[in-house]
Amino acid sequence: MNKKAPALTKHVGFRVSPLVFDEIQLRADSESKQLNEWCRDRAIEAARHFSATHSERALLAEIRATQVITVNLFFTLATNGKLTRESIQQVIDAAHATKYKEAYELLKQAFARTQPRRVDIAGTGNTQQGGKR
Repeated sequence: MNKKAPALTKHVGFRVSPLVFDEIQLRADSESKQLNEWCRDRAIEAARHFSATHSERALLAEIRATQVITVNLFFTLATNGKLTRESIQQVIDAAHATKYKEAYELLKQAFARTQPRRVDIAGTGNTQQGGKR
């Protein structure tokens, strides 16, 4: 069943300095979001009291990357019987490329008390969702 999103009819706006604007744009770009979408998400989180410090996000990102690296290395070893220097580097690079976005999503899920996505093991496309999102 497809629920229709509520109409966005209200407007919130504010002015910032060029330096702050550039910082906000960088944050939005790092999450692959449009500037207005990123700002809206941050405002909603603030209104709902969801927040995490930079150090909490960084720590969770490193834990998430370590988890992904470990699982994917075990998977590669189990399916191929060996690990090459190149395959190890690919696993590490892939985990680090997405660790902050995934950590942020995990924090949002924890706040919303939803079940997290299942891990896509070694890029197999076996991602499944659990619970509601």
